[in-house]
Amino acid sequence: MPSSATTEPTVVRVPTARGAANGRNVGRILFKTLYRTKIHGAANVPHRGRLIVAANHLGFLDGPLLFSASPRPLHLVAKSELFEPPFDKLLNGVGQIPLDYESADRDTVKVALKLLEDGRALGIFPEAHRGRGDFGRIRHGVAYLHSRTNAPIVPTAIFGTRHTGMTKNQLPKARSELTVVFGEPFSVPALGDIDSRATMAAMGESIRQRLADHVVRSAAECGVDLPSDVPSDKTGGTDG
Repeated sequence: MPSSATTEPTVVRVPTARGAANGRNVGRILFKTLYRTKIHGAANVPHRGRLIVAANHLGFLDGPLLFSASPRPLHLVAKSELFEPPFDKLLNGVGQIPLDYESADRDTVKVALKLLEDGRALGIFPEAHRGRGDFGRIRHGVAYLHSRTNAPIVPTAIFGTRHTGMTKNQLPKARSELTVVFGEPFSVPALGDIDSRATMAAMGESIRQRLADHVVRSAAECGVDLPSDVPSDKTGGTDG
């Protein structure tokens, strides 16, 4: 006997654009006060339309810095552990998105896709965890989002949020120099079935190489360096 129950459609709740804009404005004031922030290539970031801003990840301040330095409001994908009291309300209020990196977080993927489909800008750290920031390895979530939305990718290099010998949660000294370099948007063609793991892997590697090249080029042009080590935690372990 057929069931009379009906399946309710999934409602994808997306953060507000106003929250992201307000949070960016506050962040700019804080970084201007606490650090010497240099932003290069802002003109490379399109003012309208769907966009993926993909940045390297080396220090604790990367997320707030990228969010504040962006020429347009960003909805930043951040690890779910950060969305705990008292920071959960703040992060949600400024339009950020929690992601569980250790599982297939389908809800977050749906939110990210909806934001891009609505013509907004999504910030993401393809390396997932804080490391050297050289894009030696990335996860292929950025390739998946790119393949489904055709959103251009802006390669972004961050320097100064962590130096060699600093722990993963240590902050740079006040008034030290932080640098963000936005590169020219690019797209990567899908050479095959986008539902194929091989195609996603190939796209991911192409994206990784473009991102890594941008970091190397930016370091040379700005005269800055990445840390030479992987950050340790306070107990001597490393950030996985």
